[in-house]
Parts: sequence; structure tokens; C-alpha cells
Amino acid sequence: MIPVLSRAQMRAFDKHAIHQCHVPGVVLMENAGRGAADVISAIIEGRSAGRPGEAAHRAPHPPASGLSPARAFWPATLPSGAGLRGRPGSVPPPPNGRRDAEEARAARIRSFPVRHVPSPGQPATYPLHARVVVVCGAGNNGGDGFVVARHLLARGAEVQVFLAARSEKVTGDSRINHDAYVDLGGALTELPPGAPLAPLEVALAGADIVVDAIFGTGLDRPIEGHLADVIGVLNTATCLCIALDVPSGLDADSGAPLGAAVQADETVTFGHLKIGLLTPEGARLAGNVHVVDLGVPDRPILAQVGHVAEVLRKETIGSSLRPRETSVYKHQAGNVLVIAGSPGKLGAALLTARAAMRTGAGLVTICTWADTARAMESRVVELMTTSIDPARIAASLDGALAGRRAVAIGPGLGLDERARAAVDHVVLGWDGLKVVDADALTHFVGRPEALATARGSLILTPHSGELGRLLGRSARAVEEDRFGAVREAVALTRAIVVLKGARTVIALPDGRMFICMAGNPALATAGSGDVLTGMIAALLCSMDPSAAASAGVLIHALAGDVWRAQTGSDRGLLAGEIAELVPGLIAALVAGSDPLST
Repeated sequence: MIPVLSRAQMRAFDKHAIHQCHVPGVVLMENAGRGAADVISAIIEGRSAGRPGEAAHRAPHPPASGLSPARAFWPATLPSGAGLRGRPGSVPPPPNGRRDAEEARAARIRSFPVRHVPSPGQPATYPLHARVVVVCGAGNNGGDGFVVARHLLARGAEVQVFLAARSEKVTGDSRINHDAYVDLGGALTELPPGAPLAPLEVALAGADIVVDAIFGTGLDRPIEGHLADVIGVLNTATCLCIALDVPSGLDADSGAPLGAAVQADETVTFGHLKIGLLTPEGARLAGNVHVVDLGVPDRPILAQVGHVAEVLRKETIGSSLRPRETSVYKHQAGNVLVIAGSPGKLGAALLTARAAMRTGAGLVTICTWADTARAMESRVVELMTTSIDPARIAASLDGALAGRRAVAIGPGLGLDERARAAVDHVVLGWDGLKVVDADALTHFVGRPEALATARGSLILTPHSGELGRLLGRSARAVEEDRFGAVREAVALTRAIVVLKGARTVIALPDGRMFICMAGNPALATAGSGDVLTGMIAALLCSMDPSAAASAGVLIHALAGDVWRAQTGSDRGLLAGEIAELVPGLIAALVAGSDPLST
């Protein structure tokens, strides 16, 4: 299990470790800071070895749909990129100014892997030849920054700390580490409110790395004034930006920026992943995420404080995909009915049905309007068709539903009254396993609570626009709080809800949530969601609903990653190509091998 914690749960984790397990807070801070220093040291050494003598420049921040390839989720080595200076002073400082910064950011493309670093160790080569600026706040995140600064100073880096407050504002464990850094000879410049920011701008002009240690997970209010100005300076800098715990200004729960927010290239988070890092916007602001432990056993503390979500793992999905018995026949393999399609929208039904076949259903029938069924006859070979009689909608649907294991309903079905009658009859009245998507979801706008009365089991698969319509808000509002929105949808409908998009979320009625880290922008293609609907329907024939939803989401995302690995492109994928990759992905997951390596 890879647990994901909320702000409150991480606070409770620290509190339990300190008060019940008697681990001093200053020890937790030391372990967090040292772990971050280890990661930063490895980045310095790795990039210096990769391209010695070159200055490190910041990466561009791609749109929120950008995701990491699945193989980068647990990479064997830290991401490579522009090298750091070979020796201090050997390269002129990068140019200043927003325009130059934008040009520098456009120099390379980033992905957003997440990497757990339980014990990365220290680099073998000393001293570290890098100029590091650490910008600290007065709270605990600043204390972490002072620990990082002390360790990097001890390893030979040129370190300069800027404190965005007066020193007397630093108290508690943070004060201990402030004093240790200063008394060991560390350079410190105070930047309290009203102080000019020119010294920071000058330092960043000659820096290789800037470490953001202004705010951690505790921030719950917008950043304004002086601290917003400090963050603005950090975002204009062209050196690599590494945030501690979460980028300052990022809401650790929703993943939305609270006013000004640091745009980091790397984030070292402490103890466990924070849920706000796993949204599209959180991923954009955090960059590559590294998780370092706090030097305490997790299990007993997590048993007390809980976790808000889990990351989908290939190993877990692979173990749920059991090999078939040799005697299986097509009806046992799965009998799926796809209620979809209308004039001008034949493709949606065909994509859904073919995806169900490729995911292992032994028998798939498209049930649609008579004129649409006739148009499909010449385009289907392995698939069957049956018609909905507009004069006898309920009776014709009951005939089509007889003997089916699972139903996929909605893609391209239409939004007229006859479609609404068909959707209500199946979704609310049929006592079976149903995947409800697209037009079928739209028919419940203004009455989402009706879904809670449905017979059988429902899996809803909205994108943010569809979920927004169900909840009576905009797609943007959903994206600003994806986890809150999906939890509200589950409470209203009592269904499993799959909120599609970058970092797809699966929320269950029992309160559990799962997050898919795989996938990439190539999946942003017409019909991609229809394919996912068909895949989940096929998996429902052999798995319980929560497992089917999880497996469908992860395999669908991995298909996008395999395609990108094969082509090197993040665009141009056709939805039909997703389904063609599914059998190979299932085989790899069942065998326990890495789909991307095969």
C-alpha cells in the first residue's frame, strides 16, 4: 500500500510520533531535513556528472493534463536534466528577468514522476560543487530548510539562507536549527516585511538551486503581500527550484494554489504523499516528487491516524487479474451489453464495445436505436447488435438485458426523451452491474440523488465537466477540489465514482479513494473515455466493482504510457489504439513484469 495523507492526518502523524511514541519533534525535523539534503545532494551529483560545467536552468511548467509515464513512478535513478556548474564561478550567472526566465524554462520538457526514497544515502563525491539558496519562513517548514542548509554546507556546497522574517520570529524546533546553522558559520540574510528583495534576486542570479522552505502543509490561507512578492522572485529565477514538503502556496488537501504559489521543479515531501500533490494542478506546481521517511515505523502510527487515499499499484492490480481456467467458454468469459450510439455517434458505441472485447469479454452486443443498428451492421464482425424499439423501449431493453453480466450505458446514446427513458429503465431499474458514462450521466443533471435509488451496482465515470453538471457547478470548480467533489458525488449517488482526467480518482461508498499516477497527455483524445467504459464493463464480468474500476483505470492509463514509450510522442494516439494494447498489458500485469520494459 502507498498511503496518501491529508493535512490533518499528517499533523496527527507528527503529533502521535512526538507525544505517544516519544520521538522529539526536533528529531523528526532533523530526519526530514537530512532526507531532503540527501535527495538534493544526489540531484547535484547526478546532474553534474551528466553535463559538467553547465548551469542548471528551470523547466517549463506544462499544462495540468501533463502526467508522468508509469515507469517514472518508481525510477531507478533520479531524473536527468541540465547539469550544474562544474565548479563555483566557472560559468557566468544566468540572465535575470522574466523574459529570460521564460526562455530558460522552455529549454526542456518535464514529466512528473513520484519517487519514494527510503534511504537514498549521500553522494560519493565531495565537496558538492553547487551554489544553493535556501529561502525559509519562520515556521516549521523554515526549520526544515535550516536543516537542509546545514547539511549541504557540511557537504561543501556554497549555501546562503534568506529568512523571510525577523530571526526573533523563529521559535521552537525551528529556532534550534536556525541557531545551529548560524553558529556553524552559515550565511543568513533577513528579509522581513518591507525589506528590499534585491539581495535575494542577486543571489538567485548566481545560484544553481533554490530551496523553497517558506510554507509547508499547514498553510490554509491565501499568501499575500511581502511573502507573495518573495514567491514571485523565486518563480522568476532560472535556477532549479526544489520545494520542501509541498510548494509554498499549494493547498495540501485540494491541490489548488492559495494566492501566490511556488512553481517547483522538484518537491521533497516528508513521511508520506500529501493528497494535494496528486491533483493535476498540484503535480504542475510540485514537479517531480520524492518521498523521504521520518525515521519512525509507519504502520503503528498510520493505524492510529489513517490515510485519505491510496495510490494504485501495478502489483495490486496484477494480483487481481487471475488466469482463466482452460475450460472457460464465451458466456463464462463475460457477456456485456453496450447501450450506446445514435445517428452521427456510431463511433462511441463501437469503441466501447471493441474495448470490452479486447479486455476479455467473451460476448459483446451493441444495443442501440434501429437506424443506428442498421448503420453498424457493415462495420462489426466480432460484435453483435440489437435494437431499441422507440414504441416499446422498456420491453425491448428487457429482452436485450436478459442473461447479461454487465452493461455499459451512455456513450453517444443521445439526450432526447427516448434516450432518457432508456437510461432510467436500465440505470435505475435493472438489477445488475452497470457502468454509467457520458450521455447517461447527463440525463441525471438536476437529480443526481436519483442514482442512489438505483437497483444493482453502479460505476459512474464522469470527467470534470460531467461531474460539475451533476453537482451544479463548473468544471473549473471541480478541478479546484477534485477530492471534495468526488466525495460529494459518492455521498449523493452511493455509487463508485471514477473522476477521469490527469490523476484519475476512484472513490468508493465505503470512504476509500484510489489515485492513478500512470497516464499522460496522449490519452487526451476523442473516444478515450468510451474505451475506458468498455474496459471496466468487461472487467466487471470477473471482478468485484471496486477492483474492476481500479484495474480498468490503471490498464487504460498504462496503455497511454506504453504508446508514448513506443512513439516518443505525447499526442496523436487514437482511442482505438488504446484497446489494442490491453491484452499485452494484462499479460504483463498477471506475470508481474513491468509493462513498459516489455
